[in-house]
Amino acid sequence: MVLKIMHTGDIHLGMKFNQYPQISKQLENARYQALENVIKEANKRNTNLLAVAGDLFDKTNISSADLKRTIDILDSFAGDVVLVLPGNHDYSDGITKLWDKFREKLTGRILILDEKKIYELHDFQIPAAVYPAPCETKLSAENNLGWIKNLESRVKADYQIALAHGALAGFSPDLNDNYFKMSREELLDIEMDLWLLGHSHLSYPNQDKVINHKIFNNGTPEPDGMDCSHPGYAWYIELNQTKEIKAERILTGNYHFSDLEKEVNNQAELENLVEQILNDQPETKILRLQLKGELAREEFERKDQILRKLRDSCFYTKIDQSNLEMKIDREIMREEFSENSFPYQLLTELEDDNQALHLAYKMLKEVQE
Repeated sequence: MVLKIMHTGDIHLGMKFNQYPQISKQLENARYQALENVIKEANKRNTNLLAVAGDLFDKTNISSADLKRTIDILDSFAGDVVLVLPGNHDYSDGITKLWDKFREKLTGRILILDEKKIYELHDFQIPAAVYPAPCETKLSAENNLGWIKNLESRVKADYQIALAHGALAGFSPDLNDNYFKMSREELLDIEMDLWLLGHSHLSYPNQDKVINHKIFNNGTPEPDGMDCSHPGYAWYIELNQTKEIKAERILTGNYHFSDLEKEVNNQAELENLVEQILNDQPETKILRLQLKGELAREEFERKDQILRKLRDSCFYTKIDQSNLEMKIDREIMREEFSENSFPYQLLTELEDDNQALHLAYKMLKEVQE
C-alpha cells in the first residue's frame, strides 16, 4: 500500500494575541480553523494518517470546552488514525493534567504519543511502527532520541516512522541549546523511513514539492506574528513500499502577516506602494507599515487620504508615520519666518543636513508658539 500522511503541528491552540486587542478573538479562532483546514485537505486526499508533531496546544492549561472543541475537529479526520505528540509547549511531565483530561474525552482513533515506546498501528490497518520523542519539559539541552538509539530490536512493520519535537540544527534558531536540538546527521543515523518533526514555525525543506526527502518539519498551519511571513502550511506525504517519498506543501492558513518598512518621497511612490499592498489579499492581511521619507506639503496633506485605503481594505493595519516628514523648502521657510530673521538664516544654512533641518524647524516652531 501507499501510506498517505498529513503532517502538521505547532498549531498552538489557546494562544493569546493581546498585542492585537481589536482582532485577538479572530486570531485565536483562526488557529482552530487552521486545524480544520488541515483535516479538510487530508480528507480530500484520502489520507491514512494525521500526524501532529508537537504543540497542538500553546500551554498545558486548556479549558474543558477547548479540549472538546479540539477533539471534535480531530474526529472529523476521515482516515485511520491521528497521532498527537506532546511538544515543548504542551509537554507531558506526569504532573500536569492536560493529557489526562484530553485522554478522558478521546475516541479510539486518536493516539497520544506521550511514552517512549514503539506504537504499532496494525490495529488501525496501517502496517507501520511509530517511534516518538515526546517533550517532558518546556526546555532541555538534550533531545529525547536516546531511547530510540538504544533499542536492541525493532518491531516488524512495512514502515518505520519517527516523530520528534525540537530544534533542527542549522534550521531552527536555538542559540542557548534549550530546545531539544537534533541534527540531520543524527536523525539519518537512526535508520527510519520517515522523520516528522515539529518546533520551528517554518516548514522544512523550504520547497513546495519534494521527492525522496526523509526529514520534514511541519512549520505552523497558521501564522502567529510578524516574524512568521509565510501563509501557513502542512505537509502531505506519500510513502510507498519501496520507501520512495513524495511530498507536497499544502496551504492551510487563514490570515497572513506583512511587516514592511518603506521610503517614499513623492505621492506617486506612496500610491504605488498602497496599490502593491492591496494587490496581495488585503482582506486577510495583518499589516505593520513603517514609512519614512519626505513629501512636498500638498502631498503630505493628502497622505492620510491615500493611506485610508489600507485601513479600509486590510484585515488589520498599523501604520507608523513618525519618520515620514513634510519637505521644508524655501517657500515654507518664507511663510513661517521673515527672510532677514535669525530662524530663516539658520534654516537655510541647514538645507544640506536634512535631519538637522527638521529638528531646527520643529524647535523654532515650538518657540514661536
